[in-house]
Amino acid sequence: MVGIKYVLMRKLLILAIFGWMVSGLWSEETPVVPDFRPAKVEPTTQGAEAPAAAALHIPDGMKSDLPVEKDENISLNKIYTYLNDPIRNKPEPSNGMMMYEPEYWNHGAILAKDRLDRQGNIFVINWQNDGQPSDFIVRLDYRQAMNRERVMTKTQEYKNFDGYEKTVLKVTGDEYVKGGVVNSWRISIVRDGKIVAQEKSFIW
Repeated sequence: MVGIKYVLMRKLLILAIFGWMVSGLWSEETPVVPDFRPAKVEPTTQGAEAPAAAALHIPDGMKSDLPVEKDENISLNKIYTYLNDPIRNKPEPSNGMMMYEPEYWNHGAILAKDRLDRQGNIFVINWQNDGQPSDFIVRLDYRQAMNRERVMTKTQEYKNFDGYEKTVLKVTGDEYVKGGVVNSWRISIVRDGKIVAQEKSFIW
């Protein structure tokens, strides 16, 4: 009996040692599986939306802008802009022309209030009509620094006009103090409810 028990114990011991060796080999060959999975990354083009079309900058108080129908007889020759503000646009003493510029626009302003009323953006618009005399509107649309995307408008009317003209439109005084510097603009020549000539600032 003792011999049989000894043989059984020996077999059990051999099986245990063999099983331990096999489990060790298996653990070395089996790749380690992490407890997490990385998030699935989709291509960036999937689900992307096309950019919306550029919004029309319709002047304040208008439901829609006027149609554009260019006329070669109507031309905007030159648009000159000047910021009449001694703090934001201080002329260099070495430039005689620039030193004279504010004096030109402030001529006749004696009191400090008179000078404040003339501070702001000034637009000098040189345009001409080489066609038949007609009624025109010179329209300035503009946005100011403190009015965000709101589009303001100034106009000057001409009756039965032909030839060359220099139109001066100003954003000055209280409008300038409250709205700030004009940072973008659009100038249009309007005839019979249509824009026949137009120029825009770079960032309009």
